[in-house]
Amino acid sequence: MSSTDLSFAETAAPAPVAQDSCEILSRGPGVDLAGTEVTLHTQLEGILKDLKDKNFEGFAKYFHPRAKVKRDIGEKLESIINNRYEAPLQFTVFRVWRLKTPAAGKAIFNDCPEAEGARIVGSYGYEKQYAVWIQIMGQNELGRLIFSIAPDKGKDLIAGFRIQQWTQTGDGGELAESKQNAREAYFAYDISQKLVDGKDLVVYPVQAQLLRKRDEMFTQAKLLAAMNKDLGVDSIAYIGTLLAREGSGLFIREYLKAEKATTELHDMCLKRGRDLKAKSWLKESQGLRCNFLFKGMDPQKDSALGGFYFTPEDLKLSKK
Repeated sequence: MSSTDLSFAETAAPAPVAQDSCEILSRGPGVDLAGTEVTLHTQLEGILKDLKDKNFEGFAKYFHPRAKVKRDIGEKLESIINNRYEAPLQFTVFRVWRLKTPAAGKAIFNDCPEAEGARIVGSYGYEKQYAVWIQIMGQNELGRLIFSIAPDKGKDLIAGFRIQQWTQTGDGGELAESKQNAREAYFAYDISQKLVDGKDLVVYPVQAQLLRKRDEMFTQAKLLAAMNKDLGVDSIAYIGTLLAREGSGLFIREYLKAEKATTELHDMCLKRGRDLKAKSWLKESQGLRCNFLFKGMDPQKDSALGGFYFTPEDLKLSKK
């Protein structure tokens, strides 16, 4: 073979295919990225400062255009945090990963270091992006802000986010199941799967197992039939669980036959809470949230008619 042939063979060899990769950059509690990712470091410092200072009004500036958030995203985030966690709160960096996807496709990273068995989902369209977990420590609960951060015009901005409640008081599903209380086990398993629900940013394999165990206990149709019977109505359209700073609770959506004043809806929800407590649907430590619908509205979604939330203390003290 001539030198020309050798040269051709060398240039014709296929280039190695670049692999997707997930690298841990920080374990917190501070940002500590000034030496490796200056732009991200500056952004996270600003986010943490505003969280600690309760400065939510201008929080929309941290979001990527593709997140399509509205200007009031900060106020909504503040409301969720205040409803779930008892002040004073501490916000710290828990983990930061750098995700590389050379093909700029959407990738699921199964082996990110120190991800607690979770699969981290990268956003589509970026060769480099970041996954950031910020820990929220309240007086009674521990939670996380899960951020997907991607570049945009020289900045690193939040392309997706979820709030994940990492701890929650109350009996677990297996304990309730061992007591042969199928209804209580259903709600406990539902709460447990909510705690590991990362939506489209983080996938915990255990969530599918918890959902399967939940559905083995009860179906939504059977729950509705049982609750409507206990309340002596036929208007309860949906039953779910909720997470609040007091712990867990129930959430119902109810059909209205006619329009009612806000005061009537308030009293109606309060009565539902007291009655559900009397019928052992609610524990002493649980609250109730109601949302109201007209026939034809989707019972799987909140309506614009609004609703109310009553804490366990409200249900104890509110008597007619």
